[in-house]
Amino acid sequence: MASLLARLGGFSAKHRWWVIAAWLVLLVVAVGSAGAFSKPLGSTFTIKGLQSISTLSSVQNEFPNAAGGGGDVVFAAPEGATFSADDERTVAALTTRLSSINGVTSAVDPFTASKGTATLSPDGRIGYVRVSISTSDPTAAQTTAITHAMTDARSDHLQVEATSGLVPNNYGASSQVVGIVLAFVVLLITFGSFLAAGLPLITALFGLGVSVAGIYASSAFIDLNSTAPLLAILLALAVGIDYALFIINRHRRNLLEGMTVSDSIRLATGTAGTAVFFAASTVIVALAGLSVVGIGFLTQMGLSAAVGVFVALLVSLTLTPALLSLSGEKVLSRRARRRMGDQAPVSRRTPSVRWVGVVTRKPVLFTVAAVGVLAVIALPVSGLRLGLPNDGTDVSGSTTREAYDLITDGFDAGYNGPILVLVHGTTAADIPSIQKALDVQGVAQVAPSGLAGNDALFTVIPKTGPSDAATETLVHTLRGSGPSLGLPSGTSAEVTGTTAIAIDISQRLLDALPEYLALVAGFAFLLLMVVFRSLLIPLKATLSFLLSLGAALGATVAVFQWGWLGSLFHVDPAAPLLSFLPILVVGVLFGLSMDYEMFLVSGMREQRSHGASSRAAVSGGFTSGAKVVAAAALIMIGVFGNGAIAGRGTIQPMAFALAVGVLVDAFVVRMTLVPAVMRLFGDAAWWLPRWLDRILPDADIEGASLAPSEPAPSHLTAVPELTT
Repeated sequence: MASLLARLGGFSAKHRWWVIAAWLVLLVVAVGSAGAFSKPLGSTFTIKGLQSISTLSSVQNEFPNAAGGGGDVVFAAPEGATFSADDERTVAALTTRLSSINGVTSAVDPFTASKGTATLSPDGRIGYVRVSISTSDPTAAQTTAITHAMTDARSDHLQVEATSGLVPNNYGASSQVVGIVLAFVVLLITFGSFLAAGLPLITALFGLGVSVAGIYASSAFIDLNSTAPLLAILLALAVGIDYALFIINRHRRNLLEGMTVSDSIRLATGTAGTAVFFAASTVIVALAGLSVVGIGFLTQMGLSAAVGVFVALLVSLTLTPALLSLSGEKVLSRRARRRMGDQAPVSRRTPSVRWVGVVTRKPVLFTVAAVGVLAVIALPVSGLRLGLPNDGTDVSGSTTREAYDLITDGFDAGYNGPILVLVHGTTAADIPSIQKALDVQGVAQVAPSGLAGNDALFTVIPKTGPSDAATETLVHTLRGSGPSLGLPSGTSAEVTGTTAIAIDISQRLLDALPEYLALVAGFAFLLLMVVFRSLLIPLKATLSFLLSLGAALGATVAVFQWGWLGSLFHVDPAAPLLSFLPILVVGVLFGLSMDYEMFLVSGMREQRSHGASSRAAVSGGFTSGAKVVAAAALIMIGVFGNGAIAGRGTIQPMAFALAVGVLVDAFVVRMTLVPAVMRLFGDAAWWLPRWLDRILPDADIEGASLAPSEPAPSHLTAVPELTT
């Protein structure tokens, strides 16, 4: 593998202009295709096999007026006041205007509605206009018209808001300008050269553009969900920077040891490129493995992200060598260029040298401390709850959140998430007894909503909001068998509605998480066993990744679900985590974790293959890779941390989880636990049964096949950090 990649790197360097031109053409074609052929991405989360979704379809067919699209326009008088005659006239005009909007099938004025359907709070301060539309989701034109009508109706004495069924709250990703600037600063400090600092960003953004444009272009042929590009965007940028950073760092080391630019590029692509290849391969297979879970939008997310990582890999192995060839020796700072050709650098007491020395002198202490810290941070995972966003989890001050809070104040939190119960095998005479049977603990109100043939529809209003654990319990109670609920003999009930569907989707995703983790960990173990010719190293890598994942999710549960330190991150309110957040975090964090593992342990493997003792290999490999791992981690912490602080809506907890995950994985796991455990393993770290060694392919990650023409560095002691 090393020999093949070295030839690829050499070819790209030799034909640099052709390679650069090819990538430019590919980018233009991808962007042009996306602009010309892409279709709008879907926003519906559906999972095959969920009874609540099939039941909702039946309800929509049998009771279109009761289960169609739409929402509420909520209005309220000032605190302590009630509606005036002017307010009633304003609401009447608002209702008339809403009714005239194209696609609105009905809008009910609560002041003139019949007593049974009036939607005014008991204290006379809050009310809402129920608006029905002909489609499941409002069009942009409908949302604009509704917003204008609301704006005209507002006054100092009348607050007017709307739920997301009429005015969807779309939060874009937070600006990444701060993260990109921080990445450039970190790279500049790491390399001491503006050119070297810019190269990883250029290649990463190049790969990101090609992959994301390609994903959007594919929407011309397949129906894509809006979540499909999300994981690809996060991972393509993250690993794109990492892969280029690792190859460039190795190239700079080679130049300082006196190699020519062309020879250095070949060796860097053959050695560091091999580590990059296997790191990317591990992530690609793990992401593609999301299709095994059998959830449509997760399959799209996984395959899209796999494409992003694959493009990042190709860019790092072709475009990066081409740009390095174009840059020549200027990839080094002026001071570093004056030292080119010196003999093996003299070991200095750099921070990484001192740190690995401390860790390897007391490996048991640092192993116990690292595992203990991670275990404590991970404890809140036991209370993990998942859910889908609703108006109550929107940002404070948004019209949807204001509408949610007003309905809660005027009526009950459960009015924001009604539950639909479809009862089969019933007659009109059974309605009262069924209504009484459904009035179980946790129910605020049960209302008959229609009768079609032998099917009756009931709307159940919980006492608690759609995100509360008590509401989830109520849904399970309502799904009990007919006799247990006290339903008439021969009848059966099915539960649906947005609240029930959100609960079912979240549970299905939670159930899929262990299966996906097992797949990821299993494949990572097998591939790392091939790369490092070891049993203990892949075992350590997979188990330590689970520690990092647990810490990331545990911290996120504590802050965003329990509300600890919530004021620091403007958490309002504390709520269950986004249902597919754990899957996203697994995908991104696994990719970065494998990068850091490869960057550190491949250096140890290289030192060991050239005759260093186990302890010297750990120290040397750590010292040569620590700086690049720290730089890569700081970049990602900056990018994700910016989203955790400045992000809004569902973006914020996701960014927070990734920032914490990278922080603990890079600095607690890879740079503390790994050298400590490797020191404890000693020679056993590199043990592999002979029969297994014979049948496993040789990855040649240390570049032994390149030795005849391009010998690896001869110094086997700790490799000092590059100075600028």
